[in-house]
Amino acid sequence: MREPASPIKIEVADLEQLLLLTSSMRSTIIHLDEEKKLAYCFLIPIASLTPIIYYCKLDKVPVEKFAYINRVTGEIRFGDKPSTEPNDISILMVRVKSGEML
Repeated sequence: MREPASPIKIEVADLEQLLLLTSSMRSTIIHLDEEKKLAYCFLIPIASLTPIIYYCKLDKVPVEKFAYINRVTGEIRFGDKPSTEPNDISILMVRVKSGEML
């Protein structure tokens, strides 16, 4: 069995772009490192063992637990519970320590 390759790291412009990208993935979780002021998400492509880490630097770490993106208007909001609105995608934001990964 082949060893997984080192992750590919791609920096996106800001948290809005990372939220939009995450909203289109199978797993809608963003990891927040409060110490390093970083937000990131993982993508593991089906046809590859190489994980991709999309990340951005933050001026301010969001205090809320969820971000919501409205699929119709594109509006982004934040809150502490999953959205019950039918057009919203709820993105969980978990606090982590990324260590030497980024």
